[in-house]
Amino acid sequence: MNISHLSRGRRQGSVLLMGLVFTGVIAFALASYLSLIRAESRCTIRSQTWNVTIPIIEAGIEEAMAHLNCHGTTNLVINGWREEGDLVVMRRSLGFGRYVVSINRALSPLIECIGFVPAPPMYYTDSGGVLFAQAGQTTTGSRSEVYRAVRVQTRSGSMFGRTILAKGEIDFSGNNVGMDSFDSMDPNFSTNGQYDSNKRKDNGDVATNSGLINSIKVGNANIYGRVSTGPGGAMSIGANGAVGSLAWMAAGNHSVQDGWSADDMNASFLDIEPPSSAGYTPSGGTISITNIIRSYASVTTTTFPWPIPAGGVVINYDFTTSATYPASPPDDGVVVTNFVSMTNGVLPNPLPAGGVVTNLATAVALSYPAGAAIGPVITNLFETNTFLAPVPWPSGSVTTNLVAATVRCSLSTMPDAPPSVPPSWQPPAPGTFVGTVTNRYVETGTPANRGWFHDYAAIASYSYFIRTFTYTAAQAYVYTVPTYTYHVPMSFTYTSCTATNTTVTTETYDYILDSYGYVLTTPLSGRVCVRGNATLYCRTGISLVGGQDGITILPGGSLNLFVDGPVNIGGKGVMNQGGNATNLFLFGLPGCDSISIRGNGSFVGAIYAPSADVILSGSGNNEEGFVGAIVAAYTKLNGHFKFHYDENLGRIGPRGRYTVFSWNEVPLKDTRLSILGLSLAGP
Repeated sequence: MNISHLSRGRRQGSVLLMGLVFTGVIAFALASYLSLIRAESRCTIRSQTWNVTIPIIEAGIEEAMAHLNCHGTTNLVINGWREEGDLVVMRRSLGFGRYVVSINRALSPLIECIGFVPAPPMYYTDSGGVLFAQAGQTTTGSRSEVYRAVRVQTRSGSMFGRTILAKGEIDFSGNNVGMDSFDSMDPNFSTNGQYDSNKRKDNGDVATNSGLINSIKVGNANIYGRVSTGPGGAMSIGANGAVGSLAWMAAGNHSVQDGWSADDMNASFLDIEPPSSAGYTPSGGTISITNIIRSYASVTTTTFPWPIPAGGVVINYDFTTSATYPASPPDDGVVVTNFVSMTNGVLPNPLPAGGVVTNLATAVALSYPAGAAIGPVITNLFETNTFLAPVPWPSGSVTTNLVAATVRCSLSTMPDAPPSVPPSWQPPAPGTFVGTVTNRYVETGTPANRGWFHDYAAIASYSYFIRTFTYTAAQAYVYTVPTYTYHVPMSFTYTSCTATNTTVTTETYDYILDSYGYVLTTPLSGRVCVRGNATLYCRTGISLVGGQDGITILPGGSLNLFVDGPVNIGGKGVMNQGGNATNLFLFGLPGCDSISIRGNGSFVGAIYAPSADVILSGSGNNEEGFVGAIVAAYTKLNGHFKFHYDENLGRIGPRGRYTVFSWNEVPLKDTRLSILGLSLAGP
């Protein structure tokens, strides 16, 4: 039996091989672990860099919001903010980072903020790293930075940006509550600045901060607008209630239109500060008012009225037919109605598409035709005999035909004997004879045969030859042209004043307010007349409950009414004769916890009372129950109340705070700073 033994060298080689394999396995495991640690470190750094830009962006947006709420949109270029293009821009460093923030001057300004932080050197290189979402990397000078951009849409800072805005519940009771909008500054959506149901809009928005169930009780109301509650809030709606657009409701829909409700409401309610307590105490008196009643009738004329009547002009159109195409074709076009034959002595220019037929005739002329002849020209000679000398004198020979003529030269008194010199009176006219004139005297015979006589050769006529040219010429051109039929204004219809009836009435008022500031320490009651631009501070509330009580705002007048107490308006209510909601602002101070408006009269104005429960009721069938807007703690509409929001209040009403409406991250290339090519460098 042979036994083989490995040599010592071969045994050592096997051990070395096993050691190398084991070492390789350990090295691979260690490399994988280090790669895992590196990837985790990269992810951590990426997340930290991603998140650290947000506080910087928030700081920029906070500064922009504070700037807006402090200065509005008309005085933004101040305190280091610079105007660049159509933007107002601020660049600011914050710790190791920085931001560039911009504001545009829209009604609801748009804020864009770009935050920059240093790129970590252990991860980011000049070629850039991998980042989440809209983040990116850039190099400014020798500094590599990571950035993110956020766009914030703000909501108008108007106190009256919606029809009704409340902190808590909004309740629409009854079966005929309606809510819509109009625009007193747009004739397309109002008539002479007044509400017109035929021109209404669907911006009658209703909102509450409440996040409770049934925060808005729509009931059976028709709300032409959007409804919003606070986060988690909800509304209730009856079987006949509807919330949505004009078109959606016109189709007979009920309930809530998709996209016309939300639960993202978060409004700020600022307390109203009282005006100066140093004001006049209002007093009463009598006012004479001239009432002018005009009668109007429809008038139709063929001339456009100027100046244009306030009610506008209706243009009445009718068809007309013309052989020429109209210089300004009407919007509804031109119709080619027929083709007619035209005969004209002048060749048309341009030539019509159908061609021209030339009618020919024989023409005779004394001069050779210049370019008018068609074909050969025939020359003719004929003799003429005329008493008058030819002008101009013909180039050929002229024969003068003579006759013997005698002319008796009458004298008023005949001389007894012939004068020694032949008489020179009444000779033949020059050019009527040839040769000499012979004078002779006859002294015998009858008186009619006696006297001086001129004997001469009179010219009877001239004979000569005339040259004429006979040729063929165009007599007329016949061609076919189209006729055009189109609409033109035929008459104009408008409303004109046909009669004016003027009367003067005298009214007695408990308070008369002119263009001053007034303070009243007792509840406002009785009859109030506003004839100027007045401010009234009612320190203990309003109580207009008598049958004749009420506030009358004359045309041209306005009232800013500050109330620190309960408000009870009945009687004749508020008679805003100017008809515009901006003529009356009722501001409820913190002590104003209730506002009640009732009666059959309409209320035209705006109420801002964030601490008050506002209850509107008893409007009967009047379609203009309330024209304006309301901001309150709680709102309830009873009965048949109709509510019409004047959108002009959102433009010129008192301003509140701007709030954030939406927040979205956007790519840097989509920001207005990048689109306009503005610098993104630091301060």
